Amino acid sequence: MPRSSWLFGPALSLCLLPFAAVAQTPPDCAKPSGRAERTICASADLKVVAEDMATLLRDTLGNTSNDDNRDAIERAQKAFLTERDAACADKSTIPACRALYEKRTADLAAQNSAAQKKLATVVAGIPKDAKAAAAALQRYSGAPAKAWLVYLHQSGAVAVPDKDATVRRLVDEILNQGLPKDPYLLEEMANLGDVPSAPLSTSLLFLRHVLSTTEMDAPCFLFTKHGQPAFEAFGAFWGNARDETPGLCSPPSSLFDLPEWKAVSTHMDPAIEPALVERGSIRHGYERQFEVDDLQATLVPSTLLEAPMSAEAKKMAEQRGRAVAAFRSWSDFDVWPEKEYRAAVNALPAAITATSKLYREKFKLNPQTADQAARAAADRFIAGRLGLIMPDD
Repeated sequence: MPRSSWLFGPALSLCLLPFAAVAQTPPDCAKPSGRAERTICASADLKVVAEDMATLLRDTLGNTSNDDNRDAIERAQKAFLTERDAACADKSTIPACRALYEKRTADLAAQNSAAQKKLATVVAGIPKDAKAAAAALQRYSGAPAKAWLVYLHQSGAVAVPDKDATVRRLVDEILNQGLPKDPYLLEEMANLGDVPSAPLSTSLLFLRHVLSTTEMDAPCFLFTKHGQPAFEAFGAFWGNARDETPGLCSPPSSLFDLPEWKAVSTHMDPAIEPALVERGSIRHGYERQFEVDDLQATLVPSTLLEAPMSAEAKKMAEQRGRAVAAFRSWSDFDVWPEKEYRAAVNALPAAITATSKLYREKFKLNPQTADQAARAAADRFIAGRLGLIMPDD
């Protein structure tokens, strides 16, 4: 995506720009202004620190509501720049200059975390009053709030007169002004195509990508309201450490915390844990899918019986089928000792029975559907773990 809107055209004088815009701009090392900027531009480390701080300032201001004290953040930044100009006078001051930047960055990071918690509280109010939440989100300028507005409009929770134009404007602002300069992330977001004309699943994936740049979690209501599309959007996507974000909500209890499932885990984990280490960064994708499978089986078990929607989910379902088949005829006892394998097989029926009972009582599923969903939950549990120790295709 073009990033030209992050830059100020040569015809604009910095003195004509609002302070916040100037403060969020790292030194222009093609034309450094003043001794401090020349010092920063002469140090590769300082340049990175200055760029990171400018991004953090932008995010902090964007995640702070207009109702909160944004002016205080800007005043503190102005004071920092004054102190920086005095402290970063020449190359001999580089250590002190770096320490000053690190302190300011730490202060901003704390403010940004606090701001995101407040924003998360606004988001948590969506199920109760989506219109009120949308009105509150309008008072933010950052990418996360705008992404939630995109979701509200695309899901139909909050209507606007010209939905497509509104959503398209929000998406453009997010892509051109509100995201890190991460080529991989931007490429994947570009691959989503025209979000306003796409199905809700695309909007959910768009939201997932934006939230991955924050400390905010995907709330449980996304999954209970939208089911399969939400589980697919927030599942394993990258196959590496990027899959650690965004975080997922934590329901009060997990299906797989039942003692019957713990008994199965006891006989699988000794073989699985070394495999997680051997997989390196790829393990994050597996771990992400563990989390999503757990959440799906815990929150909306009926969706376990739905057909996969996306191409990635269909591929994952095929892999899951192969893993379940391998479990039923396991013979590689060097990787998973036969004694532990047999014990897991023997413990599994009790776990399925306990799950079916839970689904009947808590989710009011009829007995046949509860049994089917319980077996599907077992397939997720087994396949997600066994895939780690099976040979790669």
